[in-house]
Amino acid sequence: MKKKMLAMAMAATMALGLGTAAFAEEAVETKVALITMDQMDVHWVRLKEAADAKVAEYNEAGNKIEMTWMAPETKDNAQQIQKIEAAIADGVNYIIIACNDATSCNMALQEALDAGIKIIYVDAPASLEASATFATDNYAGGVQAGEYMKKVLDEAGVTEGTIGIVDAQAGVDSCENRYQGFASVFEGTDFTLGERQYSDGDNSKAQELANTLINNGVVAIYGTNDGATNGAAAAVADAANNGTTVYCVGWDKSDSNIAHVEGGELLAFMAQNPDVMGADAIDAVVAMEQGEDLGGEVVDTGVSTVDAENVADFK
Repeated sequence: MKKKMLAMAMAATMALGLGTAAFAEEAVETKVALITMDQMDVHWVRLKEAADAKVAEYNEAGNKIEMTWMAPETKDNAQQIQKIEAAIADGVNYIIIACNDATSCNMALQEALDAGIKIIYVDAPASLEASATFATDNYAGGVQAGEYMKKVLDEAGVTEGTIGIVDAQAGVDSCENRYQGFASVFEGTDFTLGERQYSDGDNSKAQELANTLINNGVVAIYGTNDGATNGAAAAVADAANNGTTVYCVGWDKSDSNIAHVEGGELLAFMAQNPDVMGADAIDAVVAMEQGEDLGGEVVDTGVSTVDAENVADFK
């Protein structure tokens, strides 16, 4: 896959350009499957809602795009493969997918390509080449989160200790990159990153894991997705009520994480733009239906650090 990352402004320009062209050309009729990692994470719900809105916009202008959300109930490689196979059997023309990891779906995706189906990645690509990818640069976002955490610890006079990691699921490429980017910031320091604890993105499990980390004396906790961050922040809040200070930074915009920032137990979260991913993916479908070759381009859909100073802007 061509590793060309564009700025967020370019992503917006691309979306606008594709949309404008779509309304000027011959009407499009096509069938799309949207396969996210699961149905429960608010991140995927927002992506799906943005894709739905863009489909409705095109259809109101005379196009006929049929999109079906075919996500597994929970993050599971076997279930995601089954969804790909179901999409192939359903005769879709496009699969828009956020892959659980970089390789598990490759065989099924190759079957789709062999059947003439075009693949578009959103958020989390596989290693198999696709027509286009709309995703966060997760490594850079992890660096951003690490730098924020390091600044907070420096300001608090904390110069050493263990930073606990509450992760989502082993093998998820996006979370792997978020971890690696974060870890790079603490190389050569007196901080140690603890063994990654996998919560499967479940809030309650993440809170239990974070409670154990706090009991074991971590000075801070990093959450790699919405559920992991939400659970970790809840554990930090409980610790604060018992007189223990633990610093927490994580990922993903949700009502719960916004509330945690307002409550002070979550210092910051990295906000992605799933609405941009969903809308741009549908724009790409229309562009390809009208004969454009997107060349496997990878578009960075951006990330923002949300803390107490700007959280009101993200509500």
